[in-house]
Amino acid sequence: MSATDLPKKLDALLGSGLTYKAIAERAKCDISTIFRIRNGQISNPSYIAGVAIDQMHVELVKTAKPSSKKSAA
Repeated sequence: MSATDLPKKLDALLGSGLTYKAIAERAKCDISTIFRIRNGQISNPSYIAGVAIDQMHVELVKTAKPSSKKSAA
């Protein structure tokens, strides 16, 4: 986990439709903390929040990748 990547990961999560509230609940922190991480005001968040954001981003990337298998038409 790199704290410098967290704002970009939060942008992706929020862009996917997740809300600040949903992210904060999973990261076990306040909505304002997520907002401040995204805006660069918190550069070193708690370990729990950072890991939760990383994990949510990994899940997002896994579900967003299209299948590499193509069906024959």
